[in-house]
Amino acid sequence: MDIPGNLFKQCVQVGVVVRDLDAKVAALMRLFGIGPFHIIDYPAVERGPMLKQYHGQPGQFTARIASANLGTVDLELIEPAQGPSIWHDFLAQHGEGIHHIKFTLSDDVPILEHLAQNGVQVEMGGVYTQTGNSFCYLDTQDTIGFCIELMRVVASPEDNSKPMSSTIQAAASRSI
Repeated sequence: MDIPGNLFKQCVQVGVVVRDLDAKVAALMRLFGIGPFHIIDYPAVERGPMLKQYHGQPGQFTARIASANLGTVDLELIEPAQGPSIWHDFLAQHGEGIHHIKFTLSDDVPILEHLAQNGVQVEMGGVYTQTGNSFCYLDTQDTIGFCIELMRVVASPEDNSKPMSSTIQAAASRSI
């Protein structure tokens, strides 16, 4: 499969893993005037249940997340909370720093199939069982030096039958 030339041309987010979210938000606002930040506990309870997977197994991860708009790109700060996650893994292996860049896709089928054929697997992901989005982090840290996150909008529960969601649901169902 040839990757469409424009598929990975517009990054929508840079994600940074941190140990102390409040301290980093305060420093960014004080030193650089970056903000305001929107801070949430993730996953957002008001969006309904989320099926999560971590390395192909059911996931139980949570985090505190702060996001700020930087023009065409959002800055996301992630403070891992409970459960094993690639965020905890990143802190243990690298310390704080830039973890991922994110792209939004309307159809993740071709790219996930292409990447799987080339040895790139989903290492963590989630999908809301109602509406919202599905996301996955690709295991690209060793290959390119950072992680790629893909996100697809889930407009209805029927959208959860697509491959990104199916992969996550399959892992999550092992715990049921």
